[in-house]
Amino acid sequence: MSLTLIARSAAFLLLGTLAAYGGWVWALPMARYVVAAQDSTSQDLRIADRMLAYRLGEQEPLSFAFSQPVDNLRLLTHAATASPPTDVKGLMYRLRISLFDGDGNQLAEYEQALLAGRDDGYLPDGRARRFYRTGDLAIWGVAQLVVENDTPFTRVDITLIEADAPVTAVDVRVYERRPVLAGEERDVLLRRSAQERATLTAFSPFPAEMLTEDEVRNLARNLWRPVGPVGVEGRDYDALVIYAAQRGEEGAS
Repeated sequence: MSLTLIARSAAFLLLGTLAAYGGWVWALPMARYVVAAQDSTSQDLRIADRMLAYRLGEQEPLSFAFSQPVDNLRLLTHAATASPPTDVKGLMYRLRISLFDGDGNQLAEYEQALLAGRDDGYLPDGRARRFYRTGDLAIWGVAQLVVENDTPFTRVDITLIEADAPVTAVDVRVYERRPVLAGEERDVLLRRSAQERATLTAFSPFPAEMLTEDEVRNLARNLWRPVGPVGVEGRDYDALVIYAAQRGEEGAS
């Protein structure tokens, strides 16, 4: 056996020893990190809900068509920012809301300034309660608006006009009232999930089965369902999944 072969063997042995030692030294901390991260995700932060929202373009309207003529709509907006400021409580942005009939005639147009508050979207420890699974943007908060019009409309166009400097984007969700036939209000309410019924009847100490006919009728008339935008995803609009989280102790109730 030559000296060169002996030297190479010794060098490989030394490198193998160092690699094994390094792997052992770093394996335990890495394993602890992974376990801690999984434990934190599963026990400290729970996914309570997820929803689709649609990104508004700058000065370019996003259209939503309703299943039938309506005289009102519900609008939820989420402000997103790449660098959430810590010295302000709210961020302002302005929308243009245009209503159209079935023939494409514009019936009304409104401009509405909305304020997204920081506190309604954050957990007590400062983490965002609502968040995207991908990307670097953080959801600042949620604003809600109900638009009513005397003349029924079948389409709404929503445009982002301007926003405070920290607002990078605004995502929107549009809802229409669920059509409920007279006499079917109680059946419609009882067909909702247990969680939905609990939310709708939170004002009453009695379960949905024990509500009066007037209470059931009012609840059924205030059920909303989401409306998707007009067009093809990726070409005419961008859809995003927003997750809502709860801390473990809140989700257990």
